[in-house]
Amino acid sequence: MKSPSAEESPATAIQERSVKKPSPDHNAFDSGHAVTEAAPAPAPVLSSLGSPPVVEPDMPFNPFLNAVPGISNPYELFKAIVMLPVAILRMIAFTAILLLGLVLTKIALIGARDVLTRPFPAWRRSLLWPVRILARVLLFVCGFHWITIKGKPAPRERAPILVSNHVTFVDPVFIFYKHLPVIVTAEENLKYPVIGAIISAMQVIAINRGSPDSRRNAAGEIKRRAMCNDWSTVMIFPEATTTNGKSLVSFKTGAFTPGYPIQPMVVRYPQVHMDPSWVAQGPSIYFLIFKLMIQFHNYMVVEYLPVIEPSWKEQCNPRLFTERTRMTMASILNVMVSEHSYEDLSLVSDAQKAKDYSTIPVIEFGRFERLYRLTMKEAKAYYAKFKLLDPAATNRVTYETFVKVLGLPDCQPVQQVFSLFDGLGRGYFNFRQYVNGLAFISRFEKLRETIDAAYGLCDQDNDGILSFEDVFSSLKDLIPSISGRQIQEVWKKLSKGMERVSRDEFVEALQRDPEYLAVFLAARTDLLTTKSAAAAAASSAASTLPDGFVNGSLRSS
Repeated sequence: MKSPSAEESPATAIQERSVKKPSPDHNAFDSGHAVTEAAPAPAPVLSSLGSPPVVEPDMPFNPFLNAVPGISNPYELFKAIVMLPVAILRMIAFTAILLLGLVLTKIALIGARDVLTRPFPAWRRSLLWPVRILARVLLFVCGFHWITIKGKPAPRERAPILVSNHVTFVDPVFIFYKHLPVIVTAEENLKYPVIGAIISAMQVIAINRGSPDSRRNAAGEIKRRAMCNDWSTVMIFPEATTTNGKSLVSFKTGAFTPGYPIQPMVVRYPQVHMDPSWVAQGPSIYFLIFKLMIQFHNYMVVEYLPVIEPSWKEQCNPRLFTERTRMTMASILNVMVSEHSYEDLSLVSDAQKAKDYSTIPVIEFGRFERLYRLTMKEAKAYYAKFKLLDPAATNRVTYETFVKVLGLPDCQPVQQVFSLFDGLGRGYFNFRQYVNGLAFISRFEKLRETIDAAYGLCDQDNDGILSFEDVFSSLKDLIPSISGRQIQEVWKKLSKGMERVSRDEFVEALQRDPEYLAVFLAARTDLLTTKSAAAAAASSAASTLPDGFVNGSLRSS
C-alpha cells in the first residue's frame, strides 16, 4: 500500500476545494446544537506526524437526502383530498399493469434458456414489445402524461454503452420502454416480486455490490456484451445508487473500462411540490408512489448527449474517461460533483439500523478511499468507535468528552491529539473529521517504527511481554498527572482482560485505537530518535508483524 503522498498530497487535494464554512448553527450534517462546553486553545499539531489534511467538516449538501416535506401544509393537504379518488383509480391501474406485465413477460420467455447469459433472438425480443408499451402506460398512470426528450439515442453500432444519472424508480421504467437494454443491477433487485421477473427479461448483469470479485466479473461481462451486436445496448447507472439529483456522486469505472464509445443521458424532474428521488434519507417507495398519484401531472425531461469517444490515454486509464463523462453530464445538469459513493449508504444503513438518525455518517467515502485507501470495513469500525464518543448522537465530540472516553487526564499531549481531529479549532469535531484524523494516523509512513518505539518504552524490563506494572511506569513517565484509575482504564483497553500483552497484541491494540499512539508521539517528540527506541527496533527486527500488516495498515483477509 502506498502512503497518501505517493499518489497525491492529501492536504493539497482537499484544500483545492473551496467550500464556504457554514456557521455552527447551520451545519448540514451536524445536529444544529450550540456548543456549550469550553474547549482548550488549539495546541500545536503533532510535529512527528506532520500536517494532517484540512477536511472541510461541513459539506454543503447531502446527495442522499429528500428534504421536500410530505403533506405538511394546507395546499398539499387540499390537493391530497381532492386527488384522492384519482389516486385510488391510479393505484388500481398501477397494480393491474404490473400483474399484466408479469404475465406477458412470462409468456414471452416461454422456452427461453440461459436468459442471463445468452442474447435473445430478434423474434423473442419482439414478444416483449407489449410489456414495453405497458411500461409507458405505467408512467402515464403515475402522472407522466408526456415526457420531454431532447437529442436522439445513438445507434448501438455507434455507442454500445449508455450511461445515465439515477434519481428514482421511474428512470429504469422509462429506459425499459425506450431501449429494452441490458442493464447492470444489484442482485437483490432480482428478488423483488413481479418487478424482479420483469427486470430479468432485460437480461441483466447482476452484481453483488459488496463483493470485489463480483464487480470485476461484471466489468468483464460489460465488455463482452458491448462488443457483440447480438446484445441490446448496455445501460449502466455509474453512480451505482440513486441520488436527489442535486449532484453527481462518484462514478464506478465499469462502464468505461472496456474503452468503447459511450452516450451519456441525463434525467431531470423539474418539480416544485414533489421530489420523486428515492434515496436513503427520504420517504419510502410506497409514499413516493402515492405522492406521484396525487399530482395531476408530473414532469420528466430526458436529454441524450453527444457520444463521447475515449482517447488513447483514457483507454489506458479508465478513470480519466470516467471523470470526463461525469463532468460533461454535470455541466448539462448544472449540478455539483462530489466524492460521495454507494459506500456512504452502507454507513447510513448501519446508522439507521442502530436508530442513530441524528448522526447520519455520510462522509464522502470516495475522497477518503482515494486519499487513504480507506476500506468499508475500516470506515464501519471508525463509526463504531465514534458512537462511543458521541452516545447522544449529536455528531459533535467536545474536548471534555474526548478526554473522558480516552481515559486520560487533561494535558498537553491529549490537547494536541484533539487538535489533530479538530483542525479548525472549533472546540469539537464530527464524524467526518474523526475519520480523517484516524486514517491519517493509521497511514503514517513511519507507523511501524513508531509502534516499535512505543513498545520499547513500555517494555522497560525487556522481557518481550508487557505487564500492568510496565504500562503503569511508562504512562507515569509520559503523563505525570495520570491517575492510577486512569491507567487501569487504559490497561483494560490494551489488554482486553488478559494479564500479559505480547508484542503482536500491542500492535493490534494500537491499530485498533491509534489515538493512544498519537498521545505517545505528542508526549515524546523524540520517540523515534531515542536510544530506547533504536534498541527496541533492533531487538524486534527478527520478529514479524501480524499477517496483513502492510506499510502501516493492519488488514484482515
